[in-house]
Amino acid sequence: MHRVSRWLMAFHLAIALGYLGLIIRAAVDGLLWQADFTNFYTGGAIVRQGLGPQLYDLGLQARVQQAILGPGRMFYDGVLPFNNPPHLALIMAPFSLLPLGPAFWCWTAMQTVILVRVIRRLALISAEWERAERWMLFSAFLAFLPLFLQFLYGHLSLFILWCLMEFYRTLRQGKDLQAGVWLALAAVKPQAALFPALVILAARRWRALAGAGAAGLVIVGVTAAALGPSIWPDYLRWLAATASYFDHYGVYPAVMINLKGTLTLWLGVERAPLIQTITGIALLAGVLGVSIFWARRRWEPGRPLFDLPFSFTLLLGALLSPHQYQHDCLIYALPVALFYNALRRGGRPTRPLTAFLLTWPVLFLLEQFAIRGRLGIRLPVVLTVILLGWIGVQYHRLQKGERDDPR
Repeated sequence: MHRVSRWLMAFHLAIALGYLGLIIRAAVDGLLWQADFTNFYTGGAIVRQGLGPQLYDLGLQARVQQAILGPGRMFYDGVLPFNNPPHLALIMAPFSLLPLGPAFWCWTAMQTVILVRVIRRLALISAEWERAERWMLFSAFLAFLPLFLQFLYGHLSLFILWCLMEFYRTLRQGKDLQAGVWLALAAVKPQAALFPALVILAARRWRALAGAGAAGLVIVGVTAAALGPSIWPDYLRWLAATASYFDHYGVYPAVMINLKGTLTLWLGVERAPLIQTITGIALLAGVLGVSIFWARRRWEPGRPLFDLPFSFTLLLGALLSPHQYQHDCLIYALPVALFYNALRRGGRPTRPLTAFLLTWPVLFLLEQFAIRGRLGIRLPVVLTVILLGWIGVQYHRLQKGERDDPR
């Protein structure tokens, strides 16, 4: 078994090194301008030029972005819009003092620091595991395609994962106020924070809600003072418009790793209104179901019977999210680690789950570069649905085991 583990770890590290080589090749070929980082940079450049109140003017974004890219470079539809909350543009303004290339590498250096923090949190979750199990977790994480895409695109997924890890850790330690602050930081991507927010809202964790609310007010207030009081209404209008896009301005539902993406593969983009209706109803049903569940259960963070539904909530939120791409699946690292840890602590067999999870780096890779939705459903969606069912079954068994335990 240990020999197999060593071979798998070597395989994972080889994949990770291959990803590093691909990033270097993209840099050498001058392709990194196509990354999502460019739209972050564009938002920062608009703010730095004193045009922050017009941040969500699409025409302005197109002109500024084209000036950044120069002749011969242009995104499909003429612009990759800045469709993120306005406070991200404030954060990106200092980066825009540098040319796009050096700014990308400074951003990458910051992401590398966050990666170290994330690995340390994974080490904390797996502190009681056997050494081989821990190293398998680390190597599989480094070989996980979403991590590669995070660095290639210069995205926010790693930061969101870190925030959710800290959100879970502080909840477990009873530091609800801090947990709320971490959730507010994760809301730089609102869809990633929605279902975790339901946990503390439905469970009536008032201190956590107060922490989130206070941090949110600071963010909103500082941003409004810097960019004008209309910036947040402008953002909300832009967000509503973006939700309706199909194959425009960087929104491509057919490649999404969620219910919306699956329905698009089945029905086609020409049925966009029907797809929007179904996914909207499913999202509302998920919000209602999760809220009812957390409102009815006892609050016992840190126990397997807390970790399992917490993991389920994160995965369900990703599946029902309006926007969930391959790189966004990086947050899966937290529910996967918590699920495995809960099985160990609950005395449940872990080898079947280990075998299942070790296929993920390869299957995500195959989907991205070979299969590309030709099966009518993307493999990561299938894996997510299987994992949701698995967590649900194990939660039921552990719950039944606790009821039957005379102690």
